[in-house]
Amino acid sequence: MRGVHVQEIECKTILNRCPMDFADYTLNAYQGCVFGCSYCYVPLMRRRFRLEDEHPWGRWVHVKTNAPDVLRRQMQRVPLEARIAIGTATDSWQPLEKRYRISRRILEELAHYPNPVSIVTRSPLLVRDIDVLRRMPAVSVGISLPTFDERARRVFEPFAPAIPGRVELVRRLVAAGIRTSLFWCPILYGVSDSAAAAKEYLRRAAELGVARVVCDTLNYREQLAAPHMRLLRVYGEAGGERRESLPRPALAREIARWSSHYGVPCRL
Repeated sequence: MRGVHVQEIECKTILNRCPMDFADYTLNAYQGCVFGCSYCYVPLMRRRFRLEDEHPWGRWVHVKTNAPDVLRRQMQRVPLEARIAIGTATDSWQPLEKRYRISRRILEELAHYPNPVSIVTRSPLLVRDIDVLRRMPAVSVGISLPTFDERARRVFEPFAPAIPGRVELVRRLVAAGIRTSLFWCPILYGVSDSAAAAKEYLRRAAELGVARVVCDTLNYREQLAAPHMRLLRVYGEAGGERRESLPRPALAREIARWSSHYGVPCRL
């Protein structure tokens, strides 16, 4: 693992109240993420809340070693209908999970409860835990896949898992009968925000048999615009195909058009 500073910590709580409408609680087994994707909003949020990090984002991880035990205690006070979202501020199946197996133990705890659990990850390591997912009564998985273009992946998220591994993860989850979505987030400006890209993405999503596609454009444009444009030049120099970007309303119409055509629920 490239120069990553790993620190084991103990947490006082692992379930945190969620102010958004997609969940009642969020759960993150780690702090920090070695994938360090160029468009990640988490380091921006940390700066917003004046959280000082000793090392650059992508180069440090805090491992919550007691997370499964803390979860066991907290779940005794959580309503059975409360929705739990895993992976909102880190990827809980990043490479350190191979060693620590904290996220797997968390799933094993949650499998005892009927609570709806949603997971977002881009890591094929989740294949290891399909046996536990199949025991969970109300689980859904979202696979983060901003592009099917491996060349773009190497430029915008070079330390994240390769596209073929994520595609295989989707196939395995769908085959196991687990509700699976693709997270087309962000739709990369200049790469996958054209009419042709929308058609191609939704065609491939339909072929994979996913339940839906969740999509959004790049967040925090003012902070991420300049770095993104630099990487976009790198992408073009590497032979990446630059397509004509659509304004958001036009892109939304194209997404709706091909969503209906291929029968995959999706909206922007």
